[in-house]
Amino acid sequence: MTAHLEARVAAARAKLEAWDKRHTVSDFDHGMLNLPLRARNGKTGIDGLARQRAELQRNLDSADAKLRRAQAAPRLAAEKAARENTHATIDLKAMHGDKTEVQWTLNGAWFEVVRWNKKSVTVVMAGERDTIPHTQIGGVR
Repeated sequence: MTAHLEARVAAARAKLEAWDKRHTVSDFDHGMLNLPLRARNGKTGIDGLARQRAELQRNLDSADAKLRRAQAAPRLAAEKAARENTHATIDLKAMHGDKTEVQWTLNGAWFEVVRWNKKSVTVVMAGERDTIPHTQIGGVR
């Protein structure tokens, strides 16, 4: 599937480069800016040319984004599987059962541990008990 997308990106890039080559002017004609609006608009006026180039650039950007997404799909699937495996096998109580403080990653503060659970820890936060999941633990001591 990526071969098709690579061909699509190459074709879009070639179209854009050909358009740029066709419409490159060595000396900019400032007189074009003084033309009446009806001469500037349309397919061959300044505004029309800008719209054509913008459309070609959008096509290239879209094809490139689709290619990058397709190339990243296997890596993202592997990362997701690793996260799910970690979540399924983690046991905080066995790993950190003797520690008395835990750092919350959301604010960086250290909190006193009340109880270690398998996938979370109960702490005293602002005078009340609260639970921090294993994904938000920044450190233990």
